[in-house]
Amino acid sequence: MQEELKTERLLLRPLRETDAERLAALADNWNVARMLSRMPFPYTLDMAHEWIGKQTALRAGGEEHAYALDLDGDFIGSCGVQVHADGTHEIGYWVGEPYWNKGYASEAGAAVLAAAVARFGAATLISGHFAENHASGRVLTKLGFRYTGEEQRWCLARQEKVHCLTMRLARMDV
Repeated sequence: MQEELKTERLLLRPLRETDAERLAALADNWNVARMLSRMPFPYTLDMAHEWIGKQTALRAGGEEHAYALDLDGDFIGSCGVQVHADGTHEIGYWVGEPYWNKGYASEAGAAVLAAAVARFGAATLISGHFAENHASGRVLTKLGFRYTGEEQRWCLARQEKVHCLTMRLARMDV
């Protein structure tokens, strides 16, 4: 995928070590972490450095393409695509709580989806959200995703399985 994507308000770019402090500060928030499958809580600066450090190898290996959401030079969250062994592409995102309800997740998601289709020819994109995360459901439906089912998905922060609504976007819908 492209190294940088630009939207009306955001620059989506590779993560940098200089993002670590801001990432840790925004991610170390129960309201954020409890709504994500793969984010631990509490979230430390060491965890931020470790995650950022993995991104170059994941991108080079084609496994995951994560972007920093940069708003006027400030890191506000992340959005990316994970490539699964079966060839499906899963979009994921999070935005720090001070930036909620401002359309940043939808804006970033649209750019990442378009890049995934252009780069990989992704025929099917998947995503999902925990059932109580209505805001994420609104983001995904705005992007064109449709509900396909339900499952129990592990939440690292909660250390338990959580009711998750699964979604799919066929390339023809993009």
